[in-house]
Amino acid sequence: MLILHTSDWHLGRSLHGADLGGATAAFLDWLGGLVEERGVDAVLVSGDVFDRAVPPVGSLNQMSQALARLCAVTRVVLVPGNHDSATRLGFTSELLRASLTILSDPLDIGRGVEVHGADGEVALVYPIPYLEPDLVRDALAEGADAPDPTPLPRSHEAVMAAALRRVRTDLVRRRGRGEESAAIAMVHTFVTGATPSDSERDIQVGGVPSVPALLFDTLGADPGVEPLGHGLDYVAAGHLHRPQDVAGARVPIRYSGSPIAYSFSEAGAAKSVTLLDIGGGALRDTEVVPVPTARRLSVVAGPMEQLLSPAFDEVAEDYLSVTVTDDARPPEMVARLRARFTHALVVLHQPGHLPDTAVAVAGAVGRSPREVARDFFTEVGGRPLDEEETKVLDDVWTEVSREVGA
Repeated sequence: MLILHTSDWHLGRSLHGADLGGATAAFLDWLGGLVEERGVDAVLVSGDVFDRAVPPVGSLNQMSQALARLCAVTRVVLVPGNHDSATRLGFTSELLRASLTILSDPLDIGRGVEVHGADGEVALVYPIPYLEPDLVRDALAEGADAPDPTPLPRSHEAVMAAALRRVRTDLVRRRGRGEESAAIAMVHTFVTGATPSDSERDIQVGGVPSVPALLFDTLGADPGVEPLGHGLDYVAAGHLHRPQDVAGARVPIRYSGSPIAYSFSEAGAAKSVTLLDIGGGALRDTEVVPVPTARRLSVVAGPMEQLLSPAFDEVAEDYLSVTVTDDARPPEMVARLRARFTHALVVLHQPGHLPDTAVAVAGAVGRSPREVARDFFTEVGGRPLDEEETKVLDDVWTEVSREVGA
């Protein structure tokens, strides 16, 4: 059995004003082709399908077309992430056909979704949507149906532990009656030990934004509770955009990462989806499948003359963050660079010469404001003012003096 793990599509997202609709369309087309070519038995989407709670119509159409293609050939299981609206994403969940499962209600956590492979293998998938502690700490508390239940602590660890205890309850029941199918949890959270990038939205609550990896071994049980002989086989994680494995637990925990780079901190990072080979009631192997890049992201820096030279021809068509290091800000810097690099999305001036503010402040004592101002522009600009600039500054001071004298 082959199961594909992906997440963080963020349909509708832009990059510093650049529309990424074409890039997401190319990814979804590639994904559909991969699923068809490899005969994938199930696709797990671990949250943040959309970039915002109320996605634009174009993103809704992209999603609809992608799901129609995938569901025609495979089973899709999907959970909302912190960017999605769980209510909007799951409002038709009770009406969906068997090939598509959207689990958005926290009260449905612990309901194992049986996925069947073409080879007769069966896997149990436990979808867990993004859990905002303030919204679910009452619903997931022990004895939530009692007249006055005690809410869970206000932390991601507490609500995830409660969710995993529901998974454990179902697994204990199934294992007790002889079911030894591989078990996969889908989560959208920040697991301790993983590496974030600049493009994820902060989910910090109460100062603790993460959950410990060990939680997935214990399935939220207290230390004295006997561990399951056969617990989870894999955790399909979403939220972080760098593809990575997370250490700290026996069970393999992996972020598939976003299929597209959404910040320049991800420049040069390989994007991928993960294929799980399930057989004999266990995870046999994983395969990282690279996602083709529609347009690369690159970060470049250097003097203006060098940036405009053929030395940077290789990145001329990339999405770029450009930093100019000349001591003085070159004239028409942004316009010239964007004429050279069509997709220069960020243009910064960061001179190699850094002003010594301590010296400038110390040297201001006993000197006229006009002299201090000239030295300030020289220190910050990396060069003395020319004759025209000096005249402008002197005229300003003359006008200021006249106003003050009046």
